[in-house]
This record gives sequence, structure tokens and C-alpha cells, in this order.
Amino acid sequence: MADRSALEAAAAAGVINAEQVGPLYDFLSSQQAGVKPALAGEEDLRFIRNFHDVFLAIGIVLFAVGLAIAIGTWVAGSAHEPRQAALLAGGLSATAAVVMWLLGEVFARRRRLFLPAIAIVVSMTAFAVVGAASLYFGLLIGENVNLDADLSQGMPPQVRAGLMLAAAFAFITPLMFYARFRLPFSMGLAGGGVAAFIIATALMFSFDETLKLLPAIYLGLGVLLFFAGVAFDARDPMRTTRYSDNGFWLHFAAAPLILNGAFGLVTMAFGGGQVSGAAGLVMASADENANALGQAAATLAVIIALGFISLLINRRVLIVSALLTTGVAIGVIMNEFGLGAGALAASTLIVLGGFVLILGAGWHGVRRALLGWVKPDGAWARIFPPEAPAAA
Repeated sequence: MADRSALEAAAAAGVINAEQVGPLYDFLSSQQAGVKPALAGEEDLRFIRNFHDVFLAIGIVLFAVGLAIAIGTWVAGSAHEPRQAALLAGGLSATAAVVMWLLGEVFARRRRLFLPAIAIVVSMTAFAVVGAASLYFGLLIGENVNLDADLSQGMPPQVRAGLMLAAAFAFITPLMFYARFRLPFSMGLAGGGVAAFIIATALMFSFDETLKLLPAIYLGLGVLLFFAGVAFDARDPMRTTRYSDNGFWLHFAAAPLILNGAFGLVTMAFGGGQVSGAAGLVMASADENANALGQAAATLAVIIALGFISLLINRRVLIVSALLTTGVAIGVIMNEFGLGAGALAASTLIVLGGFVLILGAGWHGVRRALLGWVKPDGAWARIFPPEAPAAA
């Protein structure tokens, strides 16, 4: 196994640059684990090597679910007062989070198995959030604090602080995991956790106003995560190191926020209230066909713009996240032709599948045409990595 401390010592001695320690460690670890290097510029899924990884990940998920059931059973059978039950649940959940961390030492740090590590950090984050909330509110029970406060009616500061603490662990935990194990998925999970924390905090301080601005908040947070992903991509335009993987998972977290925010704004612009995405299109279709058609067209315009951006930065994950809403938008437009249920479903899937196939088959050619102005050694190439010239 590659020794990170030896690489750090080499950097301190000036043998290699400090920035090379992480990528070199990942490369040596991947080589020892049997992971083949990715093709330059491709989004290689380095979080899975073979079915053994899947097998271990399933085992970890089953183990975590078993722990959760055991905790619930133990609390239900041992605690007879709410305070006692909350404290016991919090203590056991925190212990389960520690157990997940120890599993991370084995599978994430020592063996560098990325898919099992993903299952570990997700389970650990869930246990940490539940543990923090249970311990905090267990301490509040019996302290003359109203715990039944309504979000829309305001809440006591103690309750607000407890909910914010629990929400904070949704990003603190994966950040700690990343700091220790350098698992790229943790970066995306932490990004999503930060977004969830901001939204939850805004709802707790101003519920009604936040609800009205929710699509704009989604969009703004998604764009911030998108730029964070671009910043990591710019450090690795060839998509060969951990920086690129960090960018991939940040884009993965950003895409749903961007889409829900953009589609929510489209829905509100067409008089659909606060219902966003596919649900907004379906409801508009039921209320007014012309309104649904305009909304579907606007939705497709958003998706086309997102696809254009995906081509420029060479990230397919943004398009994949939009497939469901794209299918609904196409279905609404096809419905205007008076097709039956079977023909409507078939035509929608054919158009959607054809779109993905054409885009996938022509991905490199289209990027080559769009980015011909980008010099391979220029500053823009770090954000918009150009395609290699076509083979003769």
C-alpha cells in the first residue's frame, strides 16, 4: 500500500511538490488496487472495480440497516420515558457512527475500496445526524421548552438551535470523512449537506418567505456547487486525478438543485405556484393545455442550455439528472398531437432515447466543433477542456 506519510516527507524534502502528494498517492493506491487509469478527458467511474465491491457495499448497507433496527428495538424495549429514550437513541446512534468510522479505516483508508466507502459515509452521516438530534433534544426534554412548535408559526431558540445542529452534521460528517479518507463522494455529499443546512435554516427563521423563494434558493445553491465542481475540474482538465472525481460528485449534487430551481421558476412564471419540475408540468397539463405546452417548451429550453454547458465543460452527469423532467416535457408536447396512451409513451421514450444516443455518439465531435477556439495550453482549457484532434 502506498505510504502517504512517505510522500509527504518527500514533499517536505523538496523531492516532489506538495500539490503532487494527493494525486500521486491516489495513483499508487489505484494501481495496487487494480484500478486501470481512465482515458484522458473521460468521466471514468472509479468508485467501482468489480462485483466484489458491490458485494461488500451490500454487506455494509445491510449491517447499517441492522444496526438502525437494533437501536430502535433496544430503545423501545428499554426506555420508558421520553428523555431516557432520546438520550439512549442518541448515544447508540453516535456509537453506530463510530463503528462506521472504524469500518472506513479498513475499507476506505487501508483497502481503498470506493463503493463500500460510499456506503459507509452515507450510513455514518445518517447515524451522526440522528445521534446529534436525539442527544440534543433528549437534554431539552423536561426543561420547560415547547418541542411542538410549528415551523410556520416560529419556534423557540432552543429548538431552532437543535435542528440547525442536526442539519450541520449532514455536512460536517462527510467533510470529516473526506479529511481523513479523501473519498471524492464525500465532497459531493458535503456539498448537498451544506445546501440542505442553508435551506433548513432559512425555513426555520422565515418559513413563508423562504417557501416563496425556494426555487431561486435551489438555483442559487446549485450554481454555487456547480462552480465549486468547475474549480476542481480546472485543477485536472484531463480527468485523471482525485480533483476530477471531487468535481464529478459536486456536479452530481448541483444538478438536482439547478434543475429543481430552474423548473420551479419556469412553473411559477406560467402560473403554477410553487410546484416545480415534472409535477408542475403534469398539473399544468391537467389545468390548461396551452399553458402546459408553453411550460414544456420553456423546460426544454432550460435543458438544452444545460446540455450546452455540459458539452463545454465535458460533464455528462448534468444531462443525466435532467432525463426524467426531459421525458415529461417531451410527453406534454407529444400529447398536443392527440396520441393515445401507448403511442404517447412510445414516442416520448423514442425521442428521449434518440436524443441521448445522438448526443452520446456525437459527444466528442460536437465538443471538437464548439471548442476549436480553445488553445490546449491556454487558461480557458482548464475550464473548457478541448477535444483531441480526430484521428485520420
